[in-house]
Amino acid sequence: MASEVFRRMFCAVVCAGCLAAAGFGSVIGPPKKPPQDLPGDTPREHVSLIRRSPEHYQIEMGGRVDGTMTRSAIGYSAFVQGWQPNRSVLIENVGATELRDPRIIVNGKRNWWTLADVVAEATRGYTNPADRARAIWEFRRRNRFHATTWDGECSDALKALNVYGYTLCGDEAVVINDLWKAAGFVTRRGYPVGHCVTEVFFDGAYHLLDSDEHVFCLGRDNCTIVSEAEVVRDHDLMKRTHTYGIGAGDSRSTDEFSASLYGYEGLRQGDYGTHAHHVMRLVLRPGESIEFRWDHVGKQYTAGEAVGPGEALRDGLGDLLAGWGAQAYDNLTNGRLRYRPDLASPLARQGAESAQNARFDTAASAIRVEEPGRPAAVTWRFAAPYVFVGGKAVAEARLGSGASAEWRYSTDAKSWRPVGSRAQPGAGNLTADLDAVVSPRRQPTYQFWLQLVLDGAATAANIRFEHDLQMAPLSLPELEAGTNRIEYVDACPGERKVRITHRWVERTSWHQPHAPKEALSPRDGETVQGSKVSFRWSPATHPDGQPVADYHFELSQHADMRWPLSPNFEKLVSHTPSRGKAEWTVPYVGLLNPDTTYYWRVRAKDARGVWGPWSRTFSFRVKAPGVPLDVKLVRQGETAFVLKWRPNPQGNPPVAYKVYGSDERGFTASDVEHVVNRGRGFVRSIEQYKAKAPVAPDAGMVKLPPNLIAKVADTSLSLIHISEPTRLLSISYAVFCL
Repeated sequence: MASEVFRRMFCAVVCAGCLAAAGFGSVIGPPKKPPQDLPGDTPREHVSLIRRSPEHYQIEMGGRVDGTMTRSAIGYSAFVQGWQPNRSVLIENVGATELRDPRIIVNGKRNWWTLADVVAEATRGYTNPADRARAIWEFRRRNRFHATTWDGECSDALKALNVYGYTLCGDEAVVINDLWKAAGFVTRRGYPVGHCVTEVFFDGAYHLLDSDEHVFCLGRDNCTIVSEAEVVRDHDLMKRTHTYGIGAGDSRSTDEFSASLYGYEGLRQGDYGTHAHHVMRLVLRPGESIEFRWDHVGKQYTAGEAVGPGEALRDGLGDLLAGWGAQAYDNLTNGRLRYRPDLASPLARQGAESAQNARFDTAASAIRVEEPGRPAAVTWRFAAPYVFVGGKAVAEARLGSGASAEWRYSTDAKSWRPVGSRAQPGAGNLTADLDAVVSPRRQPTYQFWLQLVLDGAATAANIRFEHDLQMAPLSLPELEAGTNRIEYVDACPGERKVRITHRWVERTSWHQPHAPKEALSPRDGETVQGSKVSFRWSPATHPDGQPVADYHFELSQHADMRWPLSPNFEKLVSHTPSRGKAEWTVPYVGLLNPDTTYYWRVRAKDARGVWGPWSRTFSFRVKAPGVPLDVKLVRQGETAFVLKWRPNPQGNPPVAYKVYGSDERGFTASDVEHVVNRGRGFVRSIEQYKAKAPVAPDAGMVKLPPNLIAKVADTSLSLIHISEPTRLLSISYAVFCL
């Protein structure tokens, strides 16, 4: 018979069925479809027994393709992961002591357990501030996509990298802010309308690098990354820059819209403070394990409100599937934390946080009530650096007449709720379903307690816990085709005994497309006329006869191709007017400098989504005049002005100049009538932006007249007899060489 205390505890909590009916717990959807394995694919497994830290070992992954080859180029939106040979990595504590902070690092990548680790990996090989700041930006944009939990969870750098893998602009601005600060940089917040960015200080100035929209703007020198204030002063710097990353198609309208977000002219000060508070700490008891997996069972954490039938999406609504779509949902992964205490060993008692009136009977491999007349309670604590999104606890309960057994759940070890109970005599499983209680919306769970309560003639045996975790797919210890160098480390001061199991599948029936062999135009080492260069290369071939579905083009100012010159020079040809061809043309005149050596390369993707290796790196130079320097308007008398400039010593001597003028600051020069996307037109706050009609006269697609003023051979242009000299001073000018 249950004690009176036990009955009162029953009355103080809500039944698990009511919790489930009320929609508590993490969001659960359909599991990920299994990989499309082919006949001939071979499952592989590698087991290592680790007794020291650090420990190194190697794994040879056979087959001809891996997950990096089948992954789309990562951009703003959720990336596409094709066939993935990696299936799981299991770290088990098979020793007799606690295992603290175990981690494995494959090929020197994804050691993301501290901010210092992240910065060290991101900036490896770079020493000067400009390169280090750029390297952190490159690292961030290549390890995330655009989505969020709507509650700030993704604003913590270590959670964004390891737990979720996605950020919204408001999250991303503070994540990269914290990484730059951890690297020793000074930062400040940006002021775009309806968007969030961070600037970083190096080389004596602030620079705007937006890792959410994959954009930075080069100045007119085509070398210097400009500040937000410079974009505000000259919108054309943004208009001529590809925005939203490699996965977005060429769209002048989109680039102009991005420019329209930047109009703040006030004082620039302050930063976002730090949001990096999470700690990647993990303790595995003897008999406990963590498994990294590349699939998911459909469990995720979100603070977004559920989407009602027919309800339009808005901020704060939806989860990865309902809010961000099937592709984002495909990039969810669920790992597992398992614990099976060996009740035949004294270690089982050590693994429990507390035990009241409970006897660990090692001879019977069971837990039973010590003193009749009052209940026994055994409590276990579970904690992980990954958010819990479900799971279960199971015990084989044997009950006599009048006995009972119950699982209880708590997030503070003070207030408890039942999550499974039995009172019928006999033997059977007692199961706690945690899907209904862990990580409800707006309450992410990183630790909780489970309590097993036995009353009367009750015993429990074969106890096992299996908890689901959310993990970021790009953070997982991924094997690649060929030889993988693996390092195991932990924070244990003494002995350890760890078993690590890698599981993967090898595919020999697929091959990569070959790299394009030749640069057809420009030829390697060639100097070409003009800066609007058209690139052509020999079409890639394929050992399987597969057609080429796409090309990935990159151009850099660095011979080692460490990163593209600017967002304009990282292209999927399928997203450009050259779709389906082995070619690509620079979109605008003036994006490349004369007397400068540039480098480029290209790789091919086949129809099955497999990327081939990069071509060898080709070089070329541009023959053209340099950008005119020191353009300024000089007053001569009351109503006369002279527009002056000087020729650029870099490049060919110009023979003539075109002069353009407009009353729009930062305008784009055009010889003909043209259409400009001004977004919501001229606003100074998000409130004005939201209140303004999209059809206002200065909003949306606005048709503008040509702005060519004159063609001259000299380095000046006289503007005389101006009736409104103050009006003239508000006009912007641009000078181009011929």
